Amino acid sequence: MGVAPAFAAPSGVVVGAAGVVSVEGSQDLQGSRGSEDVVDPLAVPAESVIVSAGRTGMLTRTGAGSGSAYRWTRYADGATTVLPVRSYRGSPGSDVVVTQAGAVFTLTDMGGAGEPVVIDTSAFNTDVTPYRLQQVVGATLVMSATVDGVRQDHLVSLEGGEVVDRKVAVPGGHVVLRDYVAGLGALAVVHRASGSSSRFLSVVDLATGALTETYGLKPTTDVESLTVTPSHVVWVENPYSVGSRMVVVPRGTDQALGVPLEHAGYADGTVLRAIGDWVAYTKPGGGGALHPDPLHRVGVRSVRTGESFPLLDHATSVVPDADGGLLALGGTVGRGEGLYRIALDEVTGKPVATLLRTAGQPTVLTVVKETLPPAGAFDFDRAGGGLTAGWTLSRFNAKVALTLRHTASGRTVKIGDGTPREGVTAFPLVWDGRYDDGLAAYNGAYTWTMTAAPANGIGPSIERKGAFALTRAPRPHDFDDNGSPDVLARDAYGHLRSYDVRQVWSLDAYEEPYEIEVGGGWNVYDRVLAAGNIGGTRNGDLVARDKTGVLWFYEGKGNAKAPFAPRTRIGGGWGVYHQIATGSDVTGDGRNDLLATDKSGILWLYPGTGNAKAPFAVRKRIGGGWGVYNQLTATGNLAGGPAGDLVARDKAGVLWLYLGKGDGTFAARTRIGGGWGAFTNLVGIGDVDGDGRNDLLAQGQNRDTYDTVMHLYRGTGQWKTPFAPAQTDNVEQRGWIGDLF
Repeated sequence: MGVAPAFAAPSGVVVGAAGVVSVEGSQDLQGSRGSEDVVDPLAVPAESVIVSAGRTGMLTRTGAGSGSAYRWTRYADGATTVLPVRSYRGSPGSDVVVTQAGAVFTLTDMGGAGEPVVIDTSAFNTDVTPYRLQQVVGATLVMSATVDGVRQDHLVSLEGGEVVDRKVAVPGGHVVLRDYVAGLGALAVVHRASGSSSRFLSVVDLATGALTETYGLKPTTDVESLTVTPSHVVWVENPYSVGSRMVVVPRGTDQALGVPLEHAGYADGTVLRAIGDWVAYTKPGGGGALHPDPLHRVGVRSVRTGESFPLLDHATSVVPDADGGLLALGGTVGRGEGLYRIALDEVTGKPVATLLRTAGQPTVLTVVKETLPPAGAFDFDRAGGGLTAGWTLSRFNAKVALTLRHTASGRTVKIGDGTPREGVTAFPLVWDGRYDDGLAAYNGAYTWTMTAAPANGIGPSIERKGAFALTRAPRPHDFDDNGSPDVLARDAYGHLRSYDVRQVWSLDAYEEPYEIEVGGGWNVYDRVLAAGNIGGTRNGDLVARDKTGVLWFYEGKGNAKAPFAPRTRIGGGWGVYHQIATGSDVTGDGRNDLLATDKSGILWLYPGTGNAKAPFAVRKRIGGGWGVYNQLTATGNLAGGPAGDLVARDKAGVLWLYLGKGDGTFAARTRIGGGWGAFTNLVGIGDVDGDGRNDLLAQGQNRDTYDTVMHLYRGTGQWKTPFAPAQTDNVEQRGWIGDLF
């Protein structure tokens, strides 16, 4: 049965032995048996691969190409030595390590059994006919050379102090396509007749170069990996096809058995290793894979009975050792990452996997550090306009997501795109307070689920759940309680709808914003005004004047499905006013007020009371001469003064700014600029972009297409130039038009 490497002795833990699964299957690994003995640590990096394993130690590699680092690890004490920087080759099942300097190759026995062997190939390995090292088998170099456009394989060794070069004796006119190390001391080649599509697979006698067995292949067959057992030849063919399979042939016969291989993509990279009359098969790299693949598991199959089952959840490498077993760097969900030996159980005769040395890392995805979403009340404004959560995990290849669900509306948002980044194990999850369609999220109760799923499908997912209540400070033009200003649009039929302005400006052209249907019958009003909170609740309210001069109050409910309560009558006689504006606190008492100009040009102030049943106190005369203006718009505080401000447009199209003094009056007007006569309506929309400064919305029309256009003037916070240049949005192209309030 062979002797396990010396450092296997402390562990009696064995994976696998009982149960049967299909070779195509992805069922669980077999149960462990043996004790839970302490396993010593492995002194090589976790991302290493085994190049070769001999009687006293193993050669490993970390990295690739010029950045590769090689190490030799002894079995006896686990000591690891970093080898000098250069390229190394290993000889399967041997302590021999090969280095190259030009045409000279040095074979060093790392176990110290003898002096290094130097093979100088310069006599035939020349610039005219260069030889390329393909494989090392025992103390033989398998090299290829191209002669007259035809590839030949050569077996080069040192015998009696002389360098011997033997050509692999494929039939005359045949071209070698590829060679394979097929096990301890075993070599095979795939070749074809020149000018013919016929392909053959042959086993090579290393001592003479003769072909001892030959098997016919289909012309299109591509052989990915090959191994030989005492009784069978086994290979994987057509790895880039959905029909890839393992082919099992009794040696010396043509009785091929095709075994389908289940895989997620292609079977390229699959390796086969013989262990007695069993074949181990795997597609290395599953530990760092970004998708599940049944071939990532290390499975075994009997070439005699067809019985198969998995042993390891994944492996970076599987190589033969000196005693007929296999060494694998890989892992299992139950035992974690480390160095495993696969050998035949002395009782059952079936392969089992024993953990020899632990890498000290779990194979399953685990949490190193976590930041969970809040619990209880969560003030989004005080948090800086963001919710931060996340994980630091044990490995990078995880799909991490945070899903939030608003209880009342059922709206959900998912944070995290599920795209791992190589080497990055920190997964921050930051929510900007918007749903997936860009709509600002509603205040209220939320449930959340945070998940981390292994991208390679190995092991269970991680899940956390919780709940919180989202709150924000109320906004004057916010009707659905999501902390973002809304604009109301009334169409020609009197239907009133609400749109989130922040979402509108986040969408691409022709994308439809979320629409809240307020209701019909609004064409009875000649004025509709967003008043902010004048009723004493936290939500934005409306006032509307009908064509008979009655003023009505709509108290905001902060409900996306029904944003306003039924109207209540404020009073009649409001038809005397030419312009009405509300939404600014001009008295400095924290309550929004109403301003109105009568037809004689007198400006009147109606102080807000905060009482929904009587929202305005008795009017006060501010002054005359306001009849020159055809539009008054309350904007809230534009420039950091003591109270809310007002903009007024004169009949020449010039816009003027009146800064509130906090006592119900205004400072002397400041000219903003001309050309504002092109707009049909100006709306003090509040803070659209979340920069803390109030903005202005202007409704206009495209001169070429006559489409309704919405212009956004972002606030600057400067009283001399209160607005930045306009940004535009073609409202009609989005499918909603009408008067904007």
